Amino acid sequence: MRNYTTMGFTKIRAPEHVFELIKTFWDINKDSAEPEKWRRGNIYTNHWEAPSKMLSVEDQNLEGGGTILKSHIWNAARSTIENWTGQRLAECSLYGIRIYPEGAVLASHVDRLPLVASAIINVDQDVDEPWPLEVIGHDGKAYN
Repeated sequence: MRNYTTMGFTKIRAPEHVFELIKTFWDINKDSAEPEKWRRGNIYTNHWEAPSKMLSVEDQNLEGGGTILKSHIWNAARSTIENWTGQRLAECSLYGIRIYPEGAVLASHVDRLPLVASAIINVDQDVDEPWPLEVIGHDGKAYN
């Protein structure tokens, strides 16, 4: 595995054209998010207490959704991620928009291979206080 940054992560704003594709899809379809199905024993989230929902960009039943939207998002984000990693990327996974309700916890985890470069885009947020995203750097310290 190769390290792409000194700290193991970087925080940037999503390019406006990438964000607009995702935000438009969200604004049109946010009320159609489906409860996320987790395998028995999965502890990535505390889904038994605070069930997450997913709005899949691949869902052709949603307005604007489907493989064309997925390709547009991927192609729009590709150059940013390739510039960050210095690598030519192959399309791998693009899940959609995950909705975490109040009380939800996303457990610390490491993305599996071949997902060696990941991106999180905060699409919409209505909270009383900022939702902390904690990332562990190569130095072993937690950053929010």
